Amino acid sequence: TAEGKDWAQCLLGRNYHHGISGLAQNEHKAESLFRSSADQGYSNAQYFLGVIEEKRGNDSETFQLFQAAASQGYMAALSRLAMYYLRGEFVEQDDMEAVRIATVSVRLQNNNPCANEVLGYCFAFGKGGLERSRVRSVYYYKPAIEEFELDPNTTRRYASALINISSIYYPECLTPPSGDNNW
Repeated sequence: TAEGKDWAQCLLGRNYHHGISGLAQNEHKAESLFRSSADQGYSNAQYFLGVIEEKRGNDSETFQLFQAAASQGYMAALSRLAMYYLRGEFVEQDDMEAVRIATVSVRLQNNNPCANEVLGYCFAFGKGGLERSRVRSVYYYKPAIEEFELDPNTTRRYASALINISSIYYPECLTPPSGDNNW
């Protein structure tokens, strides 16, 4: 039985969530198992439950769950928090905090597309106390772009990396030609 075993509850919750390992998809059971595991402090479950709450629009619970998972070093949660601080979602916008969190995340896992995208953006536009640098920006954007090339379904998530890296090399592409109202 999975009761009392945080990792087993989370794994079973994922199986119900995705309808795999011979289990029918059941969101209610998945959420119940994630919540039980998260209540025991299991970072994976806190993250998965945060994703569910985010889809529901429960801003404060989403942020609290991601923050709890991130405080234990859960990579995806760290990346999400960095992006939230950068964009000002669920929390007051804070470039410095976004850079701090993204830097921790990249140090823990070098090929972390979301955290690398945050640092790429901050280097590209001189945000978060970082000096503007094309070279460093491209260095950090590269993992996000490679993720896009490996899986085109990540288009929405990493499209900003593609647009921003394009603007570094071809800034004229983002400005309509003068006098051209049909651009």
